[in-house]
Amino acid sequence: MSSLLARIDQGIRLAYWYCTDFMVNLAARWHISYNEANTRILLLLIPGLFGLLVLAHLGQRRQMRKLRRALTSTSL
Repeated sequence: MSSLLARIDQGIRLAYWYCTDFMVNLAARWHISYNEANTRILLLLIPGLFGLLVLAHLGQRRQMRKLRRALTSTSL
């Protein structure tokens, strides 16, 4: 069991290292600070993408309802 916990801990540390390294490199490429890059990604980009996905999902639900209504009205 401790071996599993050690592997999980190692995976979490590796993921943290990769994410931090990505943000540092992104900040250097954009010529901004690490904190500003973090803010742009975590507070602006990710919630914006999530909002777009929610809107796309709602649009697809509406289209599916229309298709179901059309199928049930033509099959009768």
